[in-house]
Amino acid sequence: MAILKTEQLSKTYFQKQGNLFHKALDNFTMDVQKGEFVGVMGPSGSGKTTLLNLMATIDRPTSGIVILNEKNPNELKNRDLALFRRREIGFVFQDFNLLDTLTVRENILLPLALDHYKQQEMEDRVNQLAHLLSIEGILDKRPFEISGGQQQRTSCARAMIHEPSIILADEPTGNLDSKSAKQVMDTFTTLQKEKGASILMVTHDPTAASFCDRILFIKDGKFFSEVHNGGVRQSFYQRILDTLSVLGGGYHEPSTSR
Repeated sequence: MAILKTEQLSKTYFQKQGNLFHKALDNFTMDVQKGEFVGVMGPSGSGKTTLLNLMATIDRPTSGIVILNEKNPNELKNRDLALFRRREIGFVFQDFNLLDTLTVRENILLPLALDHYKQQEMEDRVNQLAHLLSIEGILDKRPFEISGGQQQRTSCARAMIHEPSIILADEPTGNLDSKSAKQVMDTFTTLQKEKGASILMVTHDPTAASFCDRILFIKDGKFFSEVHNGGVRQSFYQRILDTLSVLGGGYHEPSTSR
C-alpha cells in the first residue's frame, strides 16, 4: 500500500510579468510504500528540494497531485491543511529546528502538546521512544547542552512521537560528523523496523543513502533512475556511487537551491 505518492507532479516558477522563470519539477511520479525507507538524490538544482516541499504541503504544485494517506492535502482549506500537516507528517531538518528554551523531553512532546494529549499518554510515548533511541539520559537537558548527533536523534523522536503517516527528512546528516551521521541513520532504521515508520529522505550523502530500501535519482526536475537495496549495504553503496557518476553535477554538495 502506497502511503505517499505523486502523479505527474510539476512545479513551475514564474517571474512577476508572468514569463516562465524556471521549471523545477517536470511530470514526476513516485510512491513510498507503507513501512518503506526511500531516498531521493540528485545534483544541486535538480528539483529534489522542490519535490520535498510539495510533498510536505509547504508549496503547491503547478500541476499533478500529491496523495498522502489516501488524501489530497492541496484540496484542504488552510486551517485543515495545517492540522493535516501537523498530524500526518513528521519533519526532520538539517539544522535540527529544536527550541533551546525547552528541554529535550519538551521538544519531543511538542506535537502531542499542540494536540492536547493527556499527560500520561505523552509520558508513556516519550519514555518508550527515548528508550528505543537510547536518549533517556538527555531528556532533561536543553539542546545547546547536547551534541549535534543527539540533537538530530531528538528531532527524529519528535518527528515520530505523534505516529505520523510519513517522516520527511531533508539532508538529516548534512551538519554531522561521520560518527553522528551513522547514529542518526541507525535511528531511522530503528524507527522503520520497530515502529513501522515510512520515511522519505532527501540527501546528498551516498553513505546515508545506503541505509535506504531504494533510491530515486532526479535530474533537471525529471525522474532519472532508481536503484534497490539488495540486502548488502556495501554493494548498494557502490551502485549509488555508480549512478551518481553517470548522473553528474554537484551531487556531493548540500543543495541550497531549489
